Amino acid sequence: MTAQEIKQKKNNSHRPIYSNGLFRVSHVTDYAIPGLYTTEPEEHKETFGSLDNKSVKSLAKIQRRLRGGLKSKFGIHLCGLYIEESPGKKFVSFTIPFHIDRLSEQFSVQIYQPHIEDYLKSYTNTPNQQIQQFDLGIKKILNNSKFISHIREEQIDLATNPAEKAFEIMEILEVFDEGELPEPPQGKKYYVCIGGNKNFQCFLSRDNVSKGEFISHHEDELDDCLKPVYVDNFVVVRQDAKYAIPGFYIVSPKKHYTRIDETPKDIFEKSMLRARDVRRVLSAMGINRAHIYHDEKYNSPTSVHFWVLPVYEKHIRAHKLNPTIFSKDIWTYLDTFPRFGKSKSQIQKFNTIMKQGLGKLKNIS
Repeated sequence: MTAQEIKQKKNNSHRPIYSNGLFRVSHVTDYAIPGLYTTEPEEHKETFGSLDNKSVKSLAKIQRRLRGGLKSKFGIHLCGLYIEESPGKKFVSFTIPFHIDRLSEQFSVQIYQPHIEDYLKSYTNTPNQQIQQFDLGIKKILNNSKFISHIREEQIDLATNPAEKAFEIMEILEVFDEGELPEPPQGKKYYVCIGGNKNFQCFLSRDNVSKGEFISHHEDELDDCLKPVYVDNFVVVRQDAKYAIPGFYIVSPKKHYTRIDETPKDIFEKSMLRARDVRRVLSAMGINRAHIYHDEKYNSPTSVHFWVLPVYEKHIRAHKLNPTIFSKDIWTYLDTFPRFGKSKSQIQKFNTIMKQGLGKLKNIS
């Protein structure tokens, strides 16, 4: 990279390529990854929860177009979507493309929260022309009011799936740590959920469904802490099943879709609106910072859902962490919380408040 290119990169670390008056989209050149974009509010909005319905729908539209454009125009089959809040700053939505060739060549693990930092840093010396091609293509898509992602809307509805009986629970183990689990038989896996008398209840079943599908289908077998705090015809909200963090919620479409761009527009909007409402209830509970994440995985079943993760400042300070998707600290942060037995009563308290809060917000929205 020449001195002029380095200077240009420094001066244009976030190059705006689109604005609709509410949000601006910029290409991020801090990392040499074609198709890495941020979406930021034009006004100073520190929390996702501060958005009104119009703004949430506008953001959802941009996110879905970015995702669909990266796939239809550039063949990017997987993306991550990460909304992060920082004290005193605008919240930022990151769209991170997962280039399959890079994943298959250099990584033997799923690229999601704990590994994104390594993935981003694996890119060096990407030709500037390639990045410009992405920017020009995405700019055209964002400015094309008639753009429709011509992608099949794939959904799995276990309530009507004729193969649902194939997903029976074959064994339930309770463990303090996942490392205690035996190797599952071929074609099977343990679906690990907080609950039981230890830390986790682990359900052995077939490995060809996502955890979200499994939880939806076997809701009655789960600990009460994982029962939905909100459900309507389109969206379900429940405590995260892996981490016993009070206030950590999963917002997901009631039907299961494998990708954002394969999720119908109205369902995606409704999911974003409910994630916004969860964030508002958390704010009312005194939680001033939260992140909203969505991952797509390339070698295991997955379904569209959003993490709404509260960021507790006392944990950040105590462990000297930088809880951002661009740092492995975000994974360390998740592991700083007590086990389920010590958190259960607090989770139950949060669930009661969240259920009441979401019910009130639904009635006024």
